[in-house]
Amino acid sequence: MVLDAKALAAGFFDQLGLPTSAMLPGTSAGPGSGGGVGTGIGTGVGPGRGPGLGPGSGGGTGGGTSGGYRPGGAVSAPRLIKEVKPRYTPEALRRKIQGTVVLEVLVTSDGFPSNIRVVKSLDRGGLDSEAALAVAQWRFEPGRLAGAEVDVLVTIMIDFALW
Repeated sequence: MVLDAKALAAGFFDQLGLPTSAMLPGTSAGPGSGGGVGTGIGTGVGPGRGPGLGPGSGGGTGGGTSGGYRPGGAVSAPRLIKEVKPRYTPEALRRKIQGTVVLEVLVTSDGFPSNIRVVKSLDRGGLDSEAALAVAQWRFEPGRLAGAEVDVLVTIMIDFALW
């Protein structure tokens, strides 16, 4: 069997799929920035921001915001700069309810909490709602990826205790 071989130094290479960087010679990845393809910012495809596909932000697909990045590795966690304490409801006080409400919160690149979702409930007595209302008023220094402010999905635990 005879194969047509080309020396690696010949400068020929096969490029399958999307380029991983806009820096490849002879590759047009569009007018965007950050190594992606298209008009967006970041490593994604299309007009969006981040690693996603389409006009959204974060890592999702389409026009909405994805779940954002998770803290760790190159992604720094948001830093709390303003905290509002939740209040105990009269019903929860009367029933002496104690425990922890666990919330999943998308901290946007502007430092605002968004998409607040209860992951673990204490719902008897309205404490879930009070926890979400308080966290909605919090402010953060946004998380970062490679120096850029990004949406970061975090878990927040709100403790309710009677002392």
